[in-house]
Amino acid sequence: MKKKFLYLLILAISFFGFTTNGYAASLGISSSSRSVVKGGSVKVTVNANGLIGKFSITSSNGGVLSGGTGSVWLENESKTYTFKANSTGSATITVKALDVSDTSGNSYSGSRSVSINVVNPREKSTNNNLKSLSVEGYTLSPEFNKDTLEYTVELDASVEKIKVNAEKADSYASLSGGGEIAVSEGDNRIEIKVTSETGKEKTYVINAIVKDNNPITVEVDDKKLTVVKKASLLSKPDQFEEINTVIGEIGVPSFYNKTTDTTLVGLRDEEGKIELYIYDEKQNSYRKYLSLASTGLHLIEREAKNIPEGYQKITKKIDDVEYTAYQKDKSEFLLLYGIILENGNEGWYSYDTKEKTFQRYNVEEIKNMENEYQEKNSTDKKVIIGLGILSAFLALTTIALALKKPKVYKQALKNQNETKEKKQISKKKQQEEEKKENKKKK
Repeated sequence: MKKKFLYLLILAISFFGFTTNGYAASLGISSSSRSVVKGGSVKVTVNANGLIGKFSITSSNGGVLSGGTGSVWLENESKTYTFKANSTGSATITVKALDVSDTSGNSYSGSRSVSINVVNPREKSTNNNLKSLSVEGYTLSPEFNKDTLEYTVELDASVEKIKVNAEKADSYASLSGGGEIAVSEGDNRIEIKVTSETGKEKTYVINAIVKDNNPITVEVDDKKLTVVKKASLLSKPDQFEEINTVIGEIGVPSFYNKTTDTTLVGLRDEEGKIELYIYDEKQNSYRKYLSLASTGLHLIEREAKNIPEGYQKITKKIDDVEYTAYQKDKSEFLLLYGIILENGNEGWYSYDTKEKTFQRYNVEEIKNMENEYQEKNSTDKKVIIGLGILSAFLALTTIALALKKPKVYKQALKNQNETKEKKQISKKKQQEEEKKENKKKK
């Protein structure tokens, strides 16, 4: 019995020793892909398990795949080499033992190979179709077809969410839309977009109609809208509190601002888009809620009063919202009329289209300033005109005197000569009389 056990033990040791030694001395080769696009590259890994020595890793056709080495030293290790795909065709990458032995010192010879194809680049796909489209638990109308772009599904009034399943026909295309989607009473437009690898887009539409046993429909700016009855579909804006408002004997979710006495309700259009509107209970009217925020203040657009002279009504997009504004002579400053949510101040506000800020605009003060400027400007003009006239008068007087000067000079010279002659005559007469007196005395 002991001899038999010893024999089995020796046999087992011999067997495991043989398999371990055989496993240790192995040569392998693998590639990251068996097909590569022309102009690309492929990685080839050589595994010298339990072997030590020189190996060559070469390509059978360097014109198709180039790379590798004619001689490399490996010691029981793996190394990866990159081969470049130069042209279409096939090439074989071979690892060959040149001067190799196993870890026990026994000589080893052998080789391993892997074949790789080089192909032309694939043309990008233009496929932008859906392979399938469905609403979980419901039936689409009409039945799905990749060329039919619009569908309808009818839902019970209690349904708030549906799951849309969509699968693209081409793996290279991209898909957006679908999944779990919230719905509300009326028509909910759900879009599923498929974009091909080349960028061409196709849109599939599901009109998910949730039954409303008692819809509240209104008309605003020639558009038919439906009052939203589910609070979960609305988002509360700043400076408002959530309340409940009765419209047509039906309570609906709404928002209220006490400072400005403003009530907001949600209205949904025929495409399912929901927006907030200002609801006037007394007038039973609706007006789109537009709030412009700046320096922490919110301006709600209101119907303009006392439009300043010279300003023209225009529509201006501010923060992607269309506002009614007033402009003068294509100025960069616009006038907006509204009320501030934070303090209830209603009036005109000046909006700087460059700085995107606004401040209060006092119409009367601006008008008085303009009048004062005009009066001052008028007075300045009168003074300038008076000074101009006086300057002209002085200039004319100077010219007149300049022209008159020669005549005055001649007259003065004439008078001087006459006076001189008179003096000479008087002197002669006096001398003659003196001579006569002297003669008489003698």
